[in-house]
Amino acid sequence: MKKLLFPFALLVLFIIPNEILAQKKVMDETFWVGGVCGMCEDRIEKALEVKGVKLADYDYDAQMLRVVYKTKVMNRAKLDVLLNAVGHDTKTSIASDEQYDGVHGCCKYRDPAVQDEHEENGDEDEDHEDHDEDEKH
Repeated sequence: MKKLLFPFALLVLFIIPNEILAQKKVMDETFWVGGVCGMCEDRIEKALEVKGVKLADYDYDAQMLRVVYKTKVMNRAKLDVLLNAVGHDTKTSIASDEQYDGVHGCCKYRDPAVQDEHEENGDEDEDHEDHDEDEKH
């Protein structure tokens, strides 16, 4: 009986928990995405309003995005494609020049002058209301 108990204990302690972890159904990730203002935040979050994404919350001050998604439908590579498509870089994927050119002039997060302007003025002082009509996305 002891000979049967030991393999069963190994199965319960090591194999089953690893199988459960490997089949994780929901992933919660936080990662860097380039952006400088509330318009960037809106664009990034809207780009992730797709099937499989349960939550997308972007903090433009920290340039960090928290995403909760279903692993059967979505993965990190697909998230990068969606973010690049609206002109935003991630740590693992860079938007093409054509994609980046689609963001509004005040959202050119790669430009040090734009970064400095947003840091000096803050997003509250920048009037982004009138930019929505000009934005391509």
